Amino acid sequence: MLAAVGAVVAYSAQRAGLTTESQEGLSAATVDACRETFPLISGPHANHSVLKVIVEDFHDRVEVTIEHTGEALPTAGLDTFCGSAGERGAAGISGSLQDTRVDRVQYEAREGKSRMRLIKYCGGRKATV
Repeated sequence: MLAAVGAVVAYSAQRAGLTTESQEGLSAATVDACRETFPLISGPHANHSVLKVIVEDFHDRVEVTIEHTGEALPTAGLDTFCGSAGERGAAGISGSLQDTRVDRVQYEAREGKSRMRLIKYCGGRKATV
């Protein structure tokens, strides 16, 4: 299943005009984030839990949303990045996310669902603060 997710993300990144390197990086980051999200899927209905991956390509970016029910912890979040700035491969953070293969990571938990969005901008655009 993870190989299929990676292929869909790479195809969407290609459609959006990302370089081959960026396509591969976003695909790897998505697969890593999905892999790291599996242990968070829990609760009374864990056998019927779903990990949903939504891939959207826009004229200026590709967004991959990973949604799950269960433990309300981000696979990657600002607190984890800041808390382990000097540590490569910290628990819960994939190398793909730490080495900036994506331009932005957003996280939210609402109504029992956790969502992480990986964003990669096209054409050298970067996130603005």
